[in-house]
Amino acid sequence: MDETKAQVPKRTRYSFGFGCIGRDAAYTLVTNFIMTYLTLAVGLSNWQLAWVGVIMVAARVWDAVNDPMMGAIIDNTHTRWGKFKPYIITGAVLNSIFIVLLFSDFAGLGKTAFLVVFAVTYILWGMTYTMNDISYWSMLPSLTVNPKEREKVSSLARIGANIGLFVVTAAVPVVTQMGKMTDMYRAVAIAIAVLFIGCQLLVVLGVKEQKNAVTAAQSHTTLRGMVKIILKNDQLLAIIICMLLFNIGYFTTTGFGMQFFYFDYGVYGGMEFTIFAISIGVAQIVTLALYPKISKNLDRRQLFGLAILLVVLGYLGFMLVGYLLPMNMVVLCVIGLVLFAGQAIIQLLNLVLLADTIEYGQWKLGTRNESVIFSLNPFITKLASAIQAAIFAFTLAVSGLNQYSNQISELEKSTSLSTVEIKQQANALVATIPGSATLIMRASMIVLPLALILASYGIYRKYYKIDDKMYRQMVCELEQRAGADGEESV
Repeated sequence: MDETKAQVPKRTRYSFGFGCIGRDAAYTLVTNFIMTYLTLAVGLSNWQLAWVGVIMVAARVWDAVNDPMMGAIIDNTHTRWGKFKPYIITGAVLNSIFIVLLFSDFAGLGKTAFLVVFAVTYILWGMTYTMNDISYWSMLPSLTVNPKEREKVSSLARIGANIGLFVVTAAVPVVTQMGKMTDMYRAVAIAIAVLFIGCQLLVVLGVKEQKNAVTAAQSHTTLRGMVKIILKNDQLLAIIICMLLFNIGYFTTTGFGMQFFYFDYGVYGGMEFTIFAISIGVAQIVTLALYPKISKNLDRRQLFGLAILLVVLGYLGFMLVGYLLPMNMVVLCVIGLVLFAGQAIIQLLNLVLLADTIEYGQWKLGTRNESVIFSLNPFITKLASAIQAAIFAFTLAVSGLNQYSNQISELEKSTSLSTVEIKQQANALVATIPGSATLIMRASMIVLPLALILASYGIYRKYYKIDDKMYRQMVCELEQRAGADGEESV
């Protein structure tokens, strides 16, 4: 049987895809809002902000060791529920606990004690997310070796991820203005933690892995073998560098989203950011839904080129808005639609291209190691998030915007002011921010990410060689090898 033509059952496809809603909602809350929570709700001095950046980068150094080890552990696991599902649900439950703790108000501990508690909680959050993330994405290649079916499953997963991402992005700014900001963030964290666990139960109960000669070819993974798997797979190295550069750029842009609308657009506590988030969320979801049809007429290299064109146009539009283009919601939403449609295509392509390196590594090195290879996905994601947080902290400190954040934080903590009065005084404060400060922020939010994403595309064009023809040839040869091995063992 030609496994490259096998279909994935609808139950598996939708359970896997929509299980991603809670995962990305939880991850987005931490990566997109932890710095906003710390600067606007808790209020940090410049030296505390600097140490938070150091802690986040240090945690990623630890991940460089921890993530591949977790991948090797998963690859070597054999249970009645398979090797992925036990870690999917265990990681979700533990990670949910640390999400709630991250958004708990520990500011009363004192400045140094707060940093210690934050460091421990943040590192444990990262480790437990790794457990869930590696096992979840490692399951993807085991569902099918049919490239078109893999794209369909990946597309649904990215749709689920973007639903989770943009629901949180749109809702958090509104919900956290409904009461004391620290209390509202904690309530949101609890709600999203419950959603996370529920969505992972959907994956565990609804997904059925495919058994075939290619995916069954699993060998024991040693630490030395783990290093070989990564370093000897040239296509894996190429795509992880592409993904890292893209993610740093993408996360940096989204990480400044609220600050752009609060400080540059000039409306604190309004609905503008939520409206923008909803519009770009719809754009990404529609783009991902149309991806299977678009990919019928364009190969992956052409799709990547189209996506880069959209990204460049979007970033140029953002840089010009307020200068050559009018600063209003219609213009911003149109620019956002173009930019984030392109980014949605790149996100999906990166995921599919990474999955294809599993069969490439199996074809080239003789071993199949989904979890070791996909252990690099959360590491890259968290490393990019940490670098984004460092860029965020550095930009706020250098531009002088952190002093305005601290003043707004004091207003938010005030018990004598109503919500309306807080917004009025915050907006009066925002009106005094100099243009030089917002220009520095815009350079970090737009110019730097554009350069990184263009560099990512350049590396892909030069070094990534797997196309549809090569992939089918590899899978065919792997099936022939498996058949020959089976005959020899009889």
